[in-house]
Amino acid sequence: MSRHLQYLALVAFLAVNIAPTQAAGVMSNQDIINMYRAKLSESLIITTIEAATPGFDTSPDALIQLSMAGVSEAVIKAVIEATNAGARPSPNAAAAGRSGLARGAFNPEEVVVADGGQDTSLRYIAPQKRVAARGLGFGGLASYMVLSGTRAAKRVASRQPTFLLAVPSNAQPESYYTLASFAVRPNNTREVLVGGGGGFYSYSTGVTRDRIMPTSAERLSDQSKAPNGFTIYKISVTRPLAIGEYGLILYNSQVGVTGFFGTGVDSCFDFGIDA
Repeated sequence: MSRHLQYLALVAFLAVNIAPTQAAGVMSNQDIINMYRAKLSESLIITTIEAATPGFDTSPDALIQLSMAGVSEAVIKAVIEATNAGARPSPNAAAAGRSGLARGAFNPEEVVVADGGQDTSLRYIAPQKRVAARGLGFGGLASYMVLSGTRAAKRVASRQPTFLLAVPSNAQPESYYTLASFAVRPNNTREVLVGGGGGFYSYSTGVTRDRIMPTSAERLSDQSKAPNGFTIYKISVTRPLAIGEYGLILYNSQVGVTGFFGTGVDSCFDFGIDA
């Protein structure tokens, strides 16, 4: 068959067989068999496969049927390659898979606050550290978590806000976060005591108890947006907060700096209450 006749045969075949399928966005194994029966050249069939949207069956039985219908090994290989290319995830999808975050899923690097009927994302601030001697050194050393500035950018109207937080599924939520009250200092900072000693022979870590705000954690019934390896919790403040500066401190999170001088703090999502 001359090239001209081959071209005419291909045009006729596409008009009769392929066009309806392509309109649906799919090219099937039967399309390949029909092209062979129309005696189109191997190169033209492979070109058509590469240009089409693959909807092939590449199971062993289906490939055997193609071979029995006279389809060459080169064409069968093109079918398999087209199918694999269509199933290959996009770079964005691959990145989401590596992070365990599917499209539309709750971001584990995010804390959402419900305030006045509106849900907004808090922005984390990387804490600094300050170590100071207590009682001229006889009271041991005290460690403070320090946030820059005297006011958080985010102001919350509710005295009892609620938060949405993705917690690793193998962690108890209460051990993953602390809601702390920060003291405003004259040196343009906010800070809270996170470790101190009662002398040379004792030392404690963690936010001092009088700065911990009581909360409760409730597992959301709808976990459809939970990223892989995480569970979404609603964190509720159980007692009205006073006017002041606060921070939701996360431990061993995937945000920010790894570790905070022995406390395991990664980040702090700060906010303030004015009235």
